[in-house]
Amino acid sequence: MADYALVLTFSVGAIIAIIVISNPISTSAIFIALTERMSRKQKQDTIKKSLTYSAGILILFALTGLLIFKIFGFTIGAFRIAGGVLLFTTAVGMLNPKTSQEEATGVPDNIALIPLSIPFTAGPGTIVTVVVLMSEVEDIMHSTDLITGLLCALGVFIGIATCLGVTYVMLAKSDLIDGALKEGGRRVVTTLMGLIVMAIAIQFFINGIEDMLPDFMAIVSGS
Repeated sequence: MADYALVLTFSVGAIIAIIVISNPISTSAIFIALTERMSRKQKQDTIKKSLTYSAGILILFALTGLLIFKIFGFTIGAFRIAGGVLLFTTAVGMLNPKTSQEEATGVPDNIALIPLSIPFTAGPGTIVTVVVLMSEVEDIMHSTDLITGLLCALGVFIGIATCLGVTYVMLAKSDLIDGALKEGGRRVVTTLMGLIVMAIAIQFFINGIEDMLPDFMAIVSGS
């Protein structure tokens, strides 16, 4: 018989963990900074594309993440460093905005994927969290029973769906915040967020190096 207490505890923890790591508030702030020149329709299209990408990425890693990590030898550190590279590139663009003439040529069409989906909503931290949670589901299946394990796995997918729902609300309501900022406020926010995003990118580098350092030291010691 399924252990419903364990399922409830695990599922609530999974939902909270995925939302906290994804951090929809930060994604909303970046969305405001990067879409100030977009029309309302363009913003809605960007939101839908970003959440579609994020859903696909997180579901893919939830289903096959453990296998992918084993086949390609990926490490948590490698994922964090890769996310840091993408984030750093975005930060540089925010700190060095285009001229008015360059902005008039059009709005970049890739921000739905990078950076809104990767590395924010479905970034390295969120991907790793989902993969780790599914590894715990595997352990639960071995230690309890199949039904309990499957229900816990469902809890992970509910966590993903909840995270995407919260992110959608935050992005969809970003116009209210944007309207309060006005032109001058948007420029200040863009600059400040550029600095913050660059700091996050550097922290990703540091965390990735810390994750990989033990393996590197083991290789050096072995040689």
